[in-house]
Amino acid sequence: MSNDLDIPDEVAGDPTFDEVMRVWIAQDSVVTMRDIFGPEGDNWGMVIADVAVHIARMRLEQDDIPMSETFAAIESGYQGRMSNYHHLDYSSLSRKH
Repeated sequence: MSNDLDIPDEVAGDPTFDEVMRVWIAQDSVVTMRDIFGPEGDNWGMVIADVAVHIARMRLEQDDIPMSETFAAIESGYQGRMSNYHHLDYSSLSRKH
């Protein structure tokens, strides 16, 4: 039994598409990436934001969870993970400092 996700038709039909990332969750997370952005690191931030929007839409459609609630949960998880990796103390990205 395969757990692979299908390539969406709108992507498969576009000859200019680029796959930039795959993520697997097992005992440890494994990520493979291909850097198509070069030194433009802020583009990865846009990819992360786009992924967050897709997650929020999925949760809204499947479980009627408001997108704002999902964004808050994603931000909290992101801050916690970054704090663990870098011993940082983050304040909310959504509040003015």
